[in-house]
Order: sequence, then structure tokens, then C-alpha cells
Amino acid sequence: MTAVAVPPVEGAAAAPSDGGRTAVPASAPLPSTYYRAVDGLRGVTVLSVLMYHTNLYHNGLFGVDLFMVLSGFLITVTLLRERSRAGRISLTKFYRRRAKRLLVPLIVVLGATAVAATQLARSDEADRAFQQGVASLFYVANWEQIARGESYWDAMGIPGPLAHMWSLSLTEQFYLVWPPLLVALCAVVARRGRRGDLVVAAAAVVLAAVMTAATVLTYDGTNADLLYMGTHTHGVGLMVGAGAGVVAIAVARRRAAGTASRLPRPIAELLTFGLLAAIVTVSVRTATYEEPWLYAGGGMTVVALLGAGLILALTREDTLVARVFSSLPLVEIGKFSYALFLVHLPVFWVLQKTLEDPRPLNIALFGIPLSIALAAFLHHIVGEPVRIRRWNRAGGTAFVVLAVLATSGLALAPTVVRQSTGSGAVHVLVLGDSLGHDFATALTDFQGDRFTVTDGAFNGCGVFSPETSRTTAVTQGPAPGCLPWEDRWRTSVQESHPDVVVVNVAWDGAEQYVDGRWLDPCMPEYAERYERQLDTATQIATAGDPDRRVLLATSREFTPIAEPAWAACHTDLVRAHAADQPAVDVLELHDFVCTDTECLQTTPDGAPAYIDTVHFSRAGMAWIAPWLADAVSAAARGETAPGITT
Repeated sequence: MTAVAVPPVEGAAAAPSDGGRTAVPASAPLPSTYYRAVDGLRGVTVLSVLMYHTNLYHNGLFGVDLFMVLSGFLITVTLLRERSRAGRISLTKFYRRRAKRLLVPLIVVLGATAVAATQLARSDEADRAFQQGVASLFYVANWEQIARGESYWDAMGIPGPLAHMWSLSLTEQFYLVWPPLLVALCAVVARRGRRGDLVVAAAAVVLAAVMTAATVLTYDGTNADLLYMGTHTHGVGLMVGAGAGVVAIAVARRRAAGTASRLPRPIAELLTFGLLAAIVTVSVRTATYEEPWLYAGGGMTVVALLGAGLILALTREDTLVARVFSSLPLVEIGKFSYALFLVHLPVFWVLQKTLEDPRPLNIALFGIPLSIALAAFLHHIVGEPVRIRRWNRAGGTAFVVLAVLATSGLALAPTVVRQSTGSGAVHVLVLGDSLGHDFATALTDFQGDRFTVTDGAFNGCGVFSPETSRTTAVTQGPAPGCLPWEDRWRTSVQESHPDVVVVNVAWDGAEQYVDGRWLDPCMPEYAERYERQLDTATQIATAGDPDRRVLLATSREFTPIAEPAWAACHTDLVRAHAADQPAVDVLELHDFVCTDTECLQTTPDGAPAYIDTVHFSRAGMAWIAPWLADAVSAAARGETAPGITT
């Protein structure tokens, strides 16, 4: 996601190889390698990424892939043009330009995210933002996410504010490896007295082929996240883009020499439109990045090749598609596409936390214009002075101070968040899966003067302890850090000393894979195991305080988590457990928010109750807060509130 415009190169004479400089005979001057339509393509691509990340639709996920192809293309064009004009490639200047262009906006966004996290994040979100922020600073976010076993994208809701940093890290790793390799290749061909276009192109092709082979040969049906986020596999787009950059420079050189031939315009029109149509068709028809054809069939390479073909076609700007992509709005957005990519997910995350109606359509309507405005400010007002100024000692010191402040802010955010949990006399601990976060937020934000709340919930984690869970929407193993849930629960109970423990484990209502079998809550084998698990959960929740009460929520029967029959059977097991445990009451969530045929999607005031049919919106949390607060208060007094069964 680097700028298409190539900065002027100082000096044109060849020099001996020295400290990352490779001396080669200067070639004939090249015509301009600024391609306005390619900047427009960057604008279209980043807008497609933003639309995908709103969750407004789940197809159209190849924006990130096109960005990688564009990055490989633009970096290669920049370096080879410098070699043609100056006779050498200066790695020192290259990395200085990269640092000034990329690091300062990144640090500003990380610092702003730290501030937002202290105000809006749950403790687990603040912890995750810190981890991803540090990984992003060192450009290893993709491997950190792989090591944690996290998915590329959560199918329900907008992930954390830094969940997109994996792709930037992958691109930066390419920046560290490809330019020195390009310098070495140029040095080899210079000593042999040959032009290096074919050698460099061949190297890019070989590396792309190796990455494709690694993807095809290692795909086993379960490792899509590794292959999608791994540098050794998804880097194929960057290498294909690099090869396209070599082709573009070779064509420009031939054009400068007057030996280049051009396709007839009708053929060029048809080719450009056909490539664009192919990319759009493949994107729309691909529902998820986990589809096997992307890996076993070499689909990521196919997408990269289509993208490279379109980029090369757009270097000819007299076609209809090129003229459309050369329009001023798209070109201007393309110029600050890096900043736009950086800021958009933090903006979306903040809106999801603050909008009364955070449905994907509203995230798109409010989030995209706001992201564009902030990105333009970051690029032109913050970034431009940094890029054009020489970094002296004072500038370097300011940069280090800024980096330290951003990192410190991310590190302090979890501590600040943990201190903001209400001020009431009744101490409440919330445990269970991600809906528990909504219970905790509802009590803290809308009944905070009555309770002091500790949020110990954990996304995608119940108490069944399966190898894998299968909802009606996704199949995934226990979330990183979920197991052993028993240790985490014990720690939460010991640290918070709650009067009441609220538990939601609707995630257990999905199918669970144990010992080679899929079990659902209506099966006797499931019930036998689950009874033991619930006994353990109650023992942990009540340990050390015989007067402590547990509120165990029922499963809603009409969500993407479980089939209605599974949810009903899960609720029956919860009720049966409560009947045998004097300390446990049943929190009838299903009866409060659902009818016999559906779960209500709006509050009594007509506001959307959910952000994704599973997790409550701000309006939804405000709706359930009084009901939940009455249940918790009654439990703290040793009473049973209306709507609660024992």
C-alpha cells in the first residue's frame, strides 16, 4: 500500500557497490511510471475492504489480496525506476522512506486506539489490543495471530480494533526481504553485462511458484487460517505483483526506446474489462476465505494473477475502465489508502460500541465517510510534513517518544479498563461465553450505581470442553485461552469475591466434538457429560462462600449458535441442574427476549436489539439491564425474582 508516485532520485551517476548500493550501467531514461488508473484501483480496492469489514456482506473478500499484488507491483516499479535513473538502488534511502511513510501513521493509530480502549473496551479487548499493537509495531501480527490460533475474520460482529494488522505485517515482511534480493539480482546481472529484467522476473516467478506449491501441498482442510495469514503462502500475491512490476518497467523501457508495440484499442478494452469482470465474479462467488479451492486448487495464485493482469492493463490509460479508475475521487482515496486501511477498523469498532443501532448498514453509512475524513487528515496533515522533512536528531527523538507513548498507552489500557466496573455494593462476577460480556456491560453501563461488576466471560468458550464446536454458522475449536476454563474460573472467583455469579454458556448448545463423535444437547451421551461439567462449574463458582448465588442463563432457541431443538435441550439440562443445586437459579433469558416462534429483534422502543442476531446492541443491553439487575439484586438477598426459576 505504498504511494504510486515515485519520488525524485537525487543523482544519476553509477557508483561502486557500497552499503546496500548496487552499481549498474544507467539505462535509457524511462517515461513516467506514475499510473493514475492504478491509484484509482487502490481507491476501489480499499473501499471494497471497508465494505467487507462492515459485515454488510460476506462475499467480496479479495480486496486484501489485490492490495498485496499492488504493493509488490509498486515497490518493484519504484526500485527499478530508481535503478534506471540513478544507476543504483539505495536500500538506505528506501528504508528511510518506508519508515517515514508507514511507521508514523501506524504509531498515531495505535496511540488513538489505546485512548479508545480505555473508554470503551472490555478488559479482554484491551488486553488483546495491547498484544496486537506490540505485534504490529514489530510487524509480526500475522504470525502472532496464527500462534494464538485465531481466525482471519469473525463471522459474527466486528472484531477488535487492530484485527486487520496481520495483512500489514505480512506486507512489511515482504519489504524486508524483496528489496535486498532485488539488489543482489541486479548486482549479478550487472557483473555479467546483461539487462536484468528476465532474471528478476524469473526470480519472482520461482518464488511465487514455491509459495503456491507450499499452499497446495500443505492444505489439509483444517489449516486455512495458517495458509491465509502465513507469509510463506499468502505472500504469493506480493511476488506476483513484483513480477508484474518488472514487466511494467520492461515495457516502459521499450517504449522509451521506441520499440514497444501496442495492442489495438478494442482488444485492450476487451482485455481490461474481462480481467475486471473475472475478479468481481470470483470475489462475489467466494463466500469465505476457508473455501478449499483457494488452497488445494491454487486459488490465491489465480486471484493474484488476475489482479496483476488488471494492474498491467491499467497502465494503459486510454481504455474505458482506466478512465473510470482515473476519476479524481478514486485517485485521491488511492493516494491515502494506507492511512484509510489503518484507521477504518478502529473507527468501525468505536461505532459498534457507541451507536444505538450498530447494524452493518449504519456502520457503513457512518463509518466509511468518517474513516475517509480521518485518513485524509492523517495522510495530508500528519504524514505529509513527516515525509518531506529530513529526519535529524530531534525528529528521531520525537519519533521514539511517540512510539513509547503509544506502546505505554496500549499497555496501560487493560489496567484502566479493569478499574471501571461500576460502584455498587453488590459484587457481581460474569462468567461463560461472549454473551456474558453483554451481561457485564449492561450492568456496568446502565446499572453501575447498584453493582460492581467483574467481566470474566470469554468468547467462544462454555464449560463442555470439546475438541471442536459446530454452530449453525461456523465450526471452530476452543478459542485461544479458553481451556482449561476451570483454572480461569477459579482465578476470577478468587480475585473478585462475588456475591452473585451470572453464567451464560449458550455456546455449549452447539454440537460438540469429543472422542471422535459429534454430540448435540439432545443426545444421552451429551447429557451425561454435561451434568458432570455443570457440577464442576457450580462448585468453582460457589467455592469459599456458602451464601453465594449463581444465576445460570437459558439458551435462546432462535440464533445462529444452535438449532432450536438443541437450544431447548440445553435449557432443559440447565434447569435440571438448577433443580439439584440449592445455590443455582435459572435466569430465563429465552423467556424474556423470545416468543415460541422467534427471538425479538427490536426492543419495546423499536430499536434494534442485536448487532448480529446473537450479541446485544447498546439499545438491547439497555433493554435487558433492569430485568437482569432485578434478578441479580434478588439473588444477592437470597430471594427469587420474577422470571427466575429455582
